[in-house]
Parts: sequence; C-alpha cells; structure tokens
Amino acid sequence: MKTKKLGFIGFGEAAYQISSGLIHEESQEIIAFDVSQDHPKLGQLIRNRAEELGVTLMSSLKELVLNSHIVVSAASAKYALTVAKEALPYLNSKHLFVDINAASPMVKEEISTLISGVSNFVDVAVVESIPKFKHKVPLLISGKGSSYFSEFGNKVGMDITIIDDKPGSASAIKMIRSIFMKGFTMLLIETLSAGEKFGVNDLIVESIDHSIRDKPLKDTADLLITRTATHAERRVSEMEEVIKTLDKLNVNSLLSKATEEKLRLLVETDLKKHFINNTPENFKEVLQQIDVAEKSLTK
Repeated sequence: MKTKKLGFIGFGEAAYQISSGLIHEESQEIIAFDVSQDHPKLGQLIRNRAEELGVTLMSSLKELVLNSHIVVSAASAKYALTVAKEALPYLNSKHLFVDINAASPMVKEEISTLISGVSNFVDVAVVESIPKFKHKVPLLISGKGSSYFSEFGNKVGMDITIIDDKPGSASAIKMIRSIFMKGFTMLLIETLSAGEKFGVNDLIVESIDHSIRDKPLKDTADLLITRTATHAERRVSEMEEVIKTLDKLNVNSLLSKATEEKLRLLVETDLKKHFINNTPENFKEVLQQIDVAEKSLTK
C-alpha cells in the first residue's frame, strides 16, 4: 500500500532535496506544482529535477491540492501567506497543510487561523542544512496537525521533534536561533577579516574555540552575560578601541559598532548598580532585570 501522497507547492531547492531522499523510501509518491515550472528560463531546471526523481508536476495549484493528502508549502517565506490563501478553496478536512517556509511565527499563526476549521496545520522549522540531510533534516514542528505529520514522518525516516500544538512555536525557535547563528557567522567574518591582516587567525580560532567549547553553552551564557551586567561600561571602552583598530585596518566594523551601542544601552539601564551587592547567578536573572530597566526607561 502506498503512503499518503505528498504534494509540494514550490519545487525549488528545499522540495527537490527532500524529495530526493523520500523517493528511496518504500512506495513513496510525490507530486508538485511550481508557478515557474513553465517559465522559459527557470522552468527547465524544475522540470529536469522532477523528471530525475520521478516527481509528477501538476498543471495548477488546484490540481496539486486536490490530488494530495499532505500539502507542503515550500515556495518562499514572503509568499507563504499568499500560497495558503490560494490553496484554501481546495483544502478540506482530509488534508494536512504543512508550511516549511522560513516565515515568522506571526505569519505561521495567521496561516493557521486562515485554514482553521478547514484542515489541520503544521508549522515546520528546518534547523539544519537540507542538502546535507535531505528528508532526514531535523525538523521542529508545532500546530494542531503535528501528531499526524509526525506519524507520517516516522514511517518515511524523517527526523521530527514536536514542540507543541501552537502554530508559530517551531518557527519562533528557528527565528530566534537565527539571531545567533547568522549573527555568529557575520561576527566570524568581521573577526577573521581583522585577524587575517595580522596573520594571527590560527591563534584566534584556537583561542575562541577554547573559550566557547570548554564548557556547555548554558554555562558560557551564564558566565558571559552575568559578567557583562557588571562590566558593561568598561567594555564600551574596549569596543571603542576595537572599532579604531578595525577602521585602521580598513575592515568593516558594523557588528563591533552594534556591540558597542548595545553595551551603551546596558549602561543606561544601570545594571551595575542593581547587581553591586547582588551578583547575578545566571543569565536569566540578568535578562529579567534588563527587561524591567528598559520598561522603566520608556515610561
């Protein structure tokens, strides 16, 4: 017996890579529709990929939805809501509408509200590289349809973690995680661009590696954030010198300037005064006080 028919709305890199893994699962049937599949330039790649994998391209979004059990929106974050609105007239209670676009949790909530009462919704957040893992890429999911999608995923070798039944929860984790992951990458570029000027990157990488991998991230967060709570003012001065150094080296100092500005904001909240006789024990205590202080500043 075939598994439930999977229909991708959008057959770009994500859908193609996931499909390339799923086709090796027993009796897996995949169909797709992409608005660019008949485009004179873009369409050829889409058609070639579909033919390579044996994925049947439907002639319209309507045909795709009506012939699918699990409808996966994999177009683009900026079109996620539009796609859901266009698919809505063809959805029914037998469908599971799955959105894997990197959209905000607010958009996922809006999509869930839109199709509520018509079909079950699943908010999916992809948290690793799809080309590397294909259909086994780690997925965080939330929404009313999570248990159904997890059941399907387990049968075809997918790596799924259910967060809760609230749409947006999975995407919130991805969005907030991206602050660090994307920001860390940009920090590495700024840091190593400067290090390259002095030929000291091997030592810098070794030193940073020791600092961030010597202990669990929770312990590192406790250490760095609690110390910043009491030393923010001094660190403003340190970052001023960092920025001068980068400017002298003709290295873009955008993130260092942002760090200095963020530190100045912490100085304005007077965290040091709050913790002068009460050293914070963990980062949560600091974040709570920052929240209280920032609210008082805006009054």
